[in-house]
Amino acid sequence: MKSLLNIFLMIILVICVYIYKDNISTFINDTVIYSGSSKALTYNEYYLNNDYMYVQNINANSVTNRQELLNMLYTIINSGDESFTFKCNYENCINDIKDIISNNEIITSINNYVHPYNSFLSINIDVSESGNITLTPSRIYSENEIIEINNYIDNFIISNINNEMTDYDKIKVFHDYVINNTIYDDSGSKEYFTAYKLITTGKSICGGYSDIMSIYLNKLGFKNYKITSSNHVWNLVYINDSWLHLDATWDDPVASDGNQYLLYNFFLISTEELLKLDTVEHTFNKNIYLEAN
Repeated sequence: MKSLLNIFLMIILVICVYIYKDNISTFINDTVIYSGSSKALTYNEYYLNNDYMYVQNINANSVTNRQELLNMLYTIINSGDESFTFKCNYENCINDIKDIISNNEIITSINNYVHPYNSFLSINIDVSESGNITLTPSRIYSENEIIEINNYIDNFIISNINNEMTDYDKIKVFHDYVINNTIYDDSGSKEYFTAYKLITTGKSICGGYSDIMSIYLNKLGFKNYKITSSNHVWNLVYINDSWLHLDATWDDPVASDGNQYLLYNFFLISTEELLKLDTVEHTFNKNIYLEAN
């Protein structure tokens, strides 16, 4: 009799598992698999505790709308963590992340808000059937490159910066040093886009100029981020209660006479002043870089 009861209970169990298999699968994914793969986000020394109008740091393991998804992507990249898994908890989340990753303007802007050492060269997105998303960035700068850049800037600060200087002068002296020791590379090569190439070769394109300026500004505690237009990038700096543009690339022009020039046309100027000087290379999306409005 007991044996028959066990067989009966087993049949009932099999029937229940078959009927509710989808719910059981979701439960396992959401509670067992997800909990096992989830971990606390870790932050390296280049994490910036800065919130902006477009994106903010978020303390969560799941997202419930598109803005939270943007915030999550920003936080993960900003943290410097090697990989992080979070949960999509709204209907269009998977479509939204595919849209964001494929939209170069949006994903580049998120990269622009973080410290250059935490910015990514490429990013891998893994989406599970249960809606778990694992983000794995591939960073632009190696540990050895970071050490060399830090030594370069630290030595400059020791030799050139003192407490008697104004914030304006602290930025200006490095702006001048970079331009006087760098030649803009107009060969069309994509090789010179990093701060590392700038300090080791003396050549750069706009990516290198803007990265080296951002790294320096972060070392001195100036809130800043980069702005990208259709084919150019420069810095936006918070100084004296104002957000101002700084474009070392355009202050280091390629002259037809072969001489090197140091300009200040694009040094700590307002958006109005910027767009009076140039409305082609410097036209940017004001719906993203909201502090520049």
